[in-house]
Amino acid sequence: MKLKKIAVISAAFLLYAPLVLSAQEIVNISFDKESAFVGDIINIKIKAELPQNASISANQTIRFDNFDILSSDIKHISSNPNIYEIDFKAGAFKTGILQIEPAAVFYINPDGTNNIFFTPQSQFEIKSIVGQNANAEIKDIKPLEKLPIKKIWLLLILVIIAGIVLIGIPLCKEIVILYKKSKEPVLSLKELSLNALSELYYSPVKKDEPRIFYYRMSEILRNYISQEYNFDAMEMTNSEFFEAVKKTMPDTIDINEFRNYLKIFTLAQYAAFKPSDKENENSFNYTKELLEKL
Repeated sequence: MKLKKIAVISAAFLLYAPLVLSAQEIVNISFDKESAFVGDIINIKIKAELPQNASISANQTIRFDNFDILSSDIKHISSNPNIYEIDFKAGAFKTGILQIEPAAVFYINPDGTNNIFFTPQSQFEIKSIVGQNANAEIKDIKPLEKLPIKKIWLLLILVIIAGIVLIGIPLCKEIVILYKKSKEPVLSLKELSLNALSELYYSPVKKDEPRIFYYRMSEILRNYISQEYNFDAMEMTNSEFFEAVKKTMPDTIDINEFRNYLKIFTLAQYAAFKPSDKENENSFNYTKELLEKL
């Protein structure tokens, strides 16, 4: 792995050698702490002073051996001098004095040509969490003892666990369903009736079966009035229904208009009944108005 990286760096150096030799970068590396333990987050900061008007390309991957780069951020600190700062959050997966080999960073010259510089070589100490020895291995304090369990008891435990799973899963599902239902908003009788009327109006039955459409629309209205005013409107004739509702009808509803509205339900009983789209819309709107006002 190290030989491969050396080869890549060497190839990059040879490719950009003329540019590198003429470059004027000043690069340094710093850390937010002197040492860290395995699992700690280390903040690594690369500060580079580049030629005037040069810029670092953000679309590149920078890696360091022995470290996992968790995130990186490139900032332009100042224009004169032209200073960039690259902040890394890194974690180490080895212990000891770890070498940080130079990593290639590409940037763009003011004339649009590419250039490259390398981060400084450095080292950082990663300590083991088990003691002072940085290279100590983590071992079990004591071997686990095998507990003697008779086969019959083991079988019984497995049966009990299987029973709990078989009973518990359906029970949990029922609890979840009940919980969701308890969170659903409780609709009033008026809201339920208006929702049912809207679903009926936008269903295919309005066009395919107009008689069924008017029958169900009448059923929604009569069921609402039956529950709201405590009398059985479902078995009444249109005349009986009119006389019963008239006693509870508010002044905002025209009685004659309501009488003419009920006649259409009588006509809907005949096979020749073929209402137009406009008649369907008017009947729906008037039924909706009755549900809202009664």
